Amino acid sequence: MRYSFFLTLGLAIFFVVSNASTQNTDINIQELQKRLLEKENQLSQKEKLLNEREKRLSLLESELKNKQKELEDVRNSLQKLYDDIKGTGDENLDKLVKTLSNTKPKSAAAIIENMDIEQSVKVLKRMDPKKSGAIMTALGKSNPAVAAKISEKIIPQK
Repeated sequence: MRYSFFLTLGLAIFFVVSNASTQNTDINIQELQKRLLEKENQLSQKEKLLNEREKRLSLLESELKNKQKELEDVRNSLQKLYDDIKGTGDENLDKLVKTLSNTKPKSAAAIIENMDIEQSVKVLKRMDPKKSGAIMTALGKSNPAVAAKISEKIIPQK
C-alpha cells in the first residue's frame, strides 16, 4: 500500500508539473505571437512610410529635372538673344569704324571726343593703325586729356 501511495503521489506531482509546464508553454507561445504581431505592425507602418517617402522623392526628382530643363531652355534663349544683340552691335560698330575711317582725322577726332571712352577704344582698335594714329594725333591737339584716357585703355594693362 505504501508503494501505491507513493506511486499515486508521484503521478499526481508529475501530472501537476507537466500540466503547469504546458500552461507556461501556452503562455509563452501566446506572448511570442503577440510580440510577433506587434513587430509585424511596426514593420508594416515603417514600410508604408518608406513607400510614401520614395514616392515623394520620385516626385521631387521629377520636378527638379523639369526645372533644370526649363533653366537650360531659358539659358539657351538668353544666349541666343545675347548673340543676336552682340552681332548687331558688332555690325553697327563695324559701320562706325568704316565711316570714321573715311572721315578726315580732325572731324573723326571731334566725334570720338564726344563718345563713351570704352566705345572709342573699341572703334580705334578696329581701325587701320594709320587711320587711328591720325585721329589720335588730331584728338591730342584738340583735347589731350581725352586722348590720354583713350591711350591708357588701348594699351594692355599688366
